[in-house]
Amino acid sequence: MIREKKIGDFMEEFASSSPTPGGGSAAALSGALGAVSTCMVASLTVGKDDYADVQEEMEELIEATTQLKEDYLDLVNQDMKVFGEYMEALQMPKETSEEEEKRNKAMKKASIEATEVPFSMAEKSVEILKQALIAAKNGNTHAVSDAGVGAIEAWAALEAAELNVNINLAFMNDEEYVTEKREAMEALKSEAKELKEEVLKITNEKIGG
Repeated sequence: MIREKKIGDFMEEFASSSPTPGGGSAAALSGALGAVSTCMVASLTVGKDDYADVQEEMEELIEATTQLKEDYLDLVNQDMKVFGEYMEALQMPKETSEEEEKRNKAMKKASIEATEVPFSMAEKSVEILKQALIAAKNGNTHAVSDAGVGAIEAWAALEAAELNVNINLAFMNDEEYVTEKREAMEALKSEAKELKEEVLKITNEKIGG
């Protein structure tokens, strides 16, 4: 699993012809980097006399971003698992009407699961951006650029997750589910964009960019 792998070995797997890890795993990994970049700002703020009034807030930020990092690493594994389940469903026999019906049900279930995993990544990206905004506003000014990096990584994770959501939706016949997910994804992206821009505005103002 992802936690036991060396980063170099994991990158080699990405570059290989193996279908997993793929784009969904890349999205989750980017999100995890966004979480830890944001966490670092808080870690460099806790214990500093100049930031005594935000100690509790920074401790809460560390707890939240640490959990988000763990969630994202779990999503790397989930992404690979649901892809495998989709491929298994795709390869099911369809010679008889009963087999075809069973295969169609399995494929629909697998397709929904393969959509929900990257959608969860997008939701968590918004949560990272909220934490990055707190870090940019109130964290150690000397580390504020890392809040900006966290926001950029979270935004990248969301955009990558969106691509994975959309490619799964493109092959679905459930119009109601497809419409619902596209609208939800657009709402998440709109909220995330506003948060990202605010974090970067604050970051650049503080570093003179």
